Amino acid sequence: MELDHSDSASDDKSYILDIYQIVQRDAKVARLLQSQENWSQQAPSGNRDCAVCSDNVLIIGLPSLANCIHRPETCAGCYADWITTQLRDNSWREVKCPGSECRIQLTYDEIRQYANPGIFQQYDAFLARAAFNDDPNFRWCRACDSGQIHMSGVEGNIFTCAACGHKLCVIHEKTWHEGETCEEYEYRSSGRKGRDQRLQEEASLEAIRKLSKKCPGRECQFSIEKNDGCDHMTCKSQAFCPLLKLE
Repeated sequence: MELDHSDSASDDKSYILDIYQIVQRDAKVARLLQSQENWSQQAPSGNRDCAVCSDNVLIIGLPSLANCIHRPETCAGCYADWITTQLRDNSWREVKCPGSECRIQLTYDEIRQYANPGIFQQYDAFLARAAFNDDPNFRWCRACDSGQIHMSGVEGNIFTCAACGHKLCVIHEKTWHEGETCEEYEYRSSGRKGRDQRLQEEASLEAIRKLSKKCPGRECQFSIEKNDGCDHMTCKSQAFCPLLKLE
């Protein structure tokens, strides 16, 4: 009986290859662990003066950005104040690093991490409003802080807030003009209705002056009109004959 030495040699090679791969993997892990240990040993320690307020603070507590290449130099309190100033001066749209020559912009997560909680809430609300305002069908309620999608083609010109029930005219962006169509509201609010009413009143007064005359009674200020019948007339104050004046 003869032994098949080729199979044995193949098994030996496979075994050696497995051992080699394990050694290489362990070496890679060892190098990674050594690198992390070296980084920990080289990490900044001790204190540093804040570039803004000059307070001496722990270096490890100084805020730093992921994309900045310079060393952190601003304490947490001054960093929060800087974010507040940047947001208000730039209309809540961007915040750059406080480094004098750095132009790196803070990310949303970095602003959340380093800003005062109240300021971040305002910033977050601004971003949400900005996103909603990009939708032409989104409208804010004038009576509360709620808002919703309003499709004018389906729901007409009346926006009804789902949160508080307030009604808004989407054409004029004002509280809904109850009892008036948009055309009637425009007619009234433009001043044309008042002007037309004044013209009608003036025309009526002119017609009264032409068709009537003052009562001849000394103390009476009423206007009278005779359009039919006999000549005897009775005013509120007295009776008289239009031809003979007073009786």
